[in-house]
Amino acid sequence: MTTTLNENGLSSNDYIRMIKVFAITLNEHRDVMNALNVFPVPDADTGTNMYISIKGIQDNINPDQFEDFNLLSKHIADLALLSAQGNSGLLIAQLFRGIHKSMTKSKALGLNEFVDALESSYEFAQSSVYKPEEGTIITVMRECAQVAKEYSKYADANLETVFEAVIERAKLAVGETKEQMELLKRADVVDSGAYGFSVMLEAAFNCLERDDSGNLSIRIDGTHSFVPDILEHNALDKSFFEESSHDGDWGYCTVFALTGDSLNVEVIKEELSNLGRSVVVSGSDTVCKIHVHVEDPEEVLRTASKFGDISNKNITNMDEQYKEMREQILSQHSDEISLIVITEGKGIEGFLKDNTYGSLKIVKTSDFLKMPLEDFADKVSDISSKSKIIVSNNEEDYQKILNFYGQSNKDVIIIGTKNDAELVSAILSFSPEQDVEGNIFGMKDAVSSTTSIVIHPSQLQDKNALINFLVEESGLEMSNTFISLFLSESLDVDQIAHLNELLLEDLGVAEVETITCDSKKWDILISVE
Repeated sequence: MTTTLNENGLSSNDYIRMIKVFAITLNEHRDVMNALNVFPVPDADTGTNMYISIKGIQDNINPDQFEDFNLLSKHIADLALLSAQGNSGLLIAQLFRGIHKSMTKSKALGLNEFVDALESSYEFAQSSVYKPEEGTIITVMRECAQVAKEYSKYADANLETVFEAVIERAKLAVGETKEQMELLKRADVVDSGAYGFSVMLEAAFNCLERDDSGNLSIRIDGTHSFVPDILEHNALDKSFFEESSHDGDWGYCTVFALTGDSLNVEVIKEELSNLGRSVVVSGSDTVCKIHVHVEDPEEVLRTASKFGDISNKNITNMDEQYKEMREQILSQHSDEISLIVITEGKGIEGFLKDNTYGSLKIVKTSDFLKMPLEDFADKVSDISSKSKIIVSNNEEDYQKILNFYGQSNKDVIIIGTKNDAELVSAILSFSPEQDVEGNIFGMKDAVSSTTSIVIHPSQLQDKNALINFLVEESGLEMSNTFISLFLSESLDVDQIAHLNELLLEDLGVAEVETITCDSKKWDILISVE
């Protein structure tokens, strides 16, 4: 392969070394990037996706197949699309498409090529996203392109001086993303993809070197550190998760390649935008890479298959990734208050674990009934938090625990509820940011304001009588309310469907959430909010 050096630019071998620099740098920074990742989904994978995307390019380059820089850059641009993972990986692939476009008539990556590459990268990224938001990697790409164009007009401009101006602007632009997007401001972090793009550029600049003849090259011989310092502030504010939706509705990150004849990227992007979120479509009229967040990946794949052949599928469950990230962030904080909850059933146990902020320990009701109170007290004592709040799901257990601890215990507080509906209301009102007194007040207030109704499966047989009963018992206008259904794990599926239909269609409630429990006292418990 030709390795012609140019005193104003980098060779094709330098470009290959630059990709290695990108991979090394992203690998060093991927943990902090994962920790920053809240947009478009807080699923802690931006750093990993960007690293895998660049590593995929590095591992598949065969430089001996190409005679010139232009052909190599096309090969790398194609590899970038095929190896792209996630939203960030597909956007960073636009950098390599931009470099290829700038190299069409060049043998070296010089100042003009660098300026053109940044501008084209931004344009490719901007056009690949359906309704792009401000405060992302695309924003930083735009700022870099503008600075490069501005500084290239100076009489003494060269690749080195313009590159330096670009990385300085990139670092400032990354800091600005926190103020440009409300989601980032609430989480108190910068955009993770933008940060990754910035450190890639900075690492490449740190490797620039001129020889005695003034020729530029990329040097990574280990004589100096080129990896930028890792961002110091990289922990999400715990309150970010408290303010986020409790519902696990992120869906699936679906990424795949599409090949065909006369592909229309804009038409594909528009059609897929009706099916999901965070749609990114990038490529040519014969091959493109697609990224979309969607509840039903198969529907997206069926729709895309109308345009061409699908390959390189990668589908990940963002609900699971979100839970893992949330647990990791919350575990970094020591809790002043812990919750000990007495209840039972896979549904309610899973719901509480997914929607509780702070330290939570669940004691199964059946285990508690068989357990001497001294053993229960030992379990409570083993919890390191300064204060413990115990919540039971029936009056008998509440009185039993209260009698054991007494009324004046300052470190162990007992909150009584009549059933699981009141228990859930109490737990959801808990905030680790509040002090003990504030939490006790809020949890007790939540219990007293919860309207819960027990119904027997036999009441499902008479729809009109049941409707009248629910309205009378709740004392509320049921339409447009939010209903939580606490159901016995043994309840018949058809009965559940019938009850949902009655609530949604006949009573016109806004939403029904179903939580399964294992209770010996009731089969169906309805909580009205």
